[in-house]
Amino acid sequence: KEWRYWKELGGYIDVQAKGAAWARLWHERAGAARWASGRARREMDAVMRTPAARRYATEALRFANAARGSNSESWRKRRPLQQLPGFCGGLSSAELAEALPVYARAPQTPTSLRTLFEFGLHPTPQRVMLSAQFLHQELAVRLAHRAHELASLPLGLNKMPSVRKVHRMYESSFAALLRQRRPRDTDTESALSDTMTTILHRHEDVVKLVARGVLELKAVQHVNTNNEDIQRFLDRFYSSRIGMRMLIAQHLAIRESSARENYVGIINSKCAPEEVILDAAEAVRSLAYRHYGDAPEVEITGALGLRFPYVDSYLFFPMFELLKNSVRATVEAHENADSFPNVRVAIAGGEEDVTIKISDEGGGIKRSAMPSIWTYLFTTAEVSPHDLLHVSDSELGDSSDSDENGFDDVDVAGSSPGAGYRMGMDPIAGFGYGLPLSRLYARYFGGDLTLVSMEGYGTDAYLHVCKLGDKQEILY
Repeated sequence: KEWRYWKELGGYIDVQAKGAAWARLWHERAGAARWASGRARREMDAVMRTPAARRYATEALRFANAARGSNSESWRKRRPLQQLPGFCGGLSSAELAEALPVYARAPQTPTSLRTLFEFGLHPTPQRVMLSAQFLHQELAVRLAHRAHELASLPLGLNKMPSVRKVHRMYESSFAALLRQRRPRDTDTESALSDTMTTILHRHEDVVKLVARGVLELKAVQHVNTNNEDIQRFLDRFYSSRIGMRMLIAQHLAIRESSARENYVGIINSKCAPEEVILDAAEAVRSLAYRHYGDAPEVEITGALGLRFPYVDSYLFFPMFELLKNSVRATVEAHENADSFPNVRVAIAGGEEDVTIKISDEGGGIKRSAMPSIWTYLFTTAEVSPHDLLHVSDSELGDSSDSDENGFDDVDVAGSSPGAGYRMGMDPIAGFGYGLPLSRLYARYFGGDLTLVSMEGYGTDAYLHVCKLGDKQEILY
């Protein structure tokens, strides 16, 4: 029974080795003669030969020695999964203050697209419960990591009003999760899911709040926003945002009884790049018509019938940004011409990657500017980032005193991918976040984004997407 529990949980997070180590030790401790079937023993013996299992076995033995002479109930309470304070939830305010630094030091658990896909293929009530139990602690750990980093940012960035507001959101979100009881039945699982739903929808403007905090630092202390420490922090922060968004949205989707055809949670088992590109092109051309009165055609060639498991919105976002840049550059470079050259998109499917190439004749990028294109708040638009980010607290949502259910930072992964562009104006050029965020989305599950430019002619962008889905997320 112990082995089955850990093996099932291991389908979602990589703890089969831990399960094997603990189940074997439990057997030896209990001295049971018939504790598992021959098949289960063979499975566990295979897992136990891995280096990870040997590490877990050493850890298990240390806890076993500490538990000698205790009964089985106290032994069960000593499993490593329960070592973090607040494992069962229901913490008081004083306990939460003590728990935050402990969670900030705890390791985060990486996952992969394939793991999420396979775990969600058959969303039984038991699997939904395991997912909720995992997220109850994992989200708290990830939030604590970011809250700790927000409190200790260099150069005085942690003292900027917008950053302090985000820091309070993270602390409030951490508290909201650990005030909830660890899911044990349908009611507690539903309560936790409601909290996560509130979390997901309440703080959609954290990207802009953090960006505004960086601009506040620049205005007050005249710090260069290209500072390497600031850029590395933004990469870590937004990468974490993507990860939490993915985990929460996937859990909420697999618990819904009415699943969409071809979808496992929010993962489309037959994601069609051509269809995503067409949707992104339609959105970009509509935006261009509003600003310029005209737009170039988007021509799609290559492997049009390609299908593979992926999250549609994770592909839509970089495609929208890249096409937006190409369309704007093309219109502005050929504003006096009778017609525009097409923006060309080519799709190629290899054994490991799906590669999408976006080519334009928009005049290209200066070679001296190429190192800056991956930095946040760098833009070639005439409208300054400060003007684009100058939105009122009512538009952003004044979350400084958010209640215990407040979360931070995640849009719904399955929602309309263009929802993040709800600014007072509707600019064809953003505030310098499009390219670096697009690269983060590509890299989150093992892909990449590169640009090659010919000044005086145009730019080629190469979006690489990991087709196998076996790359684990990068956690900071």
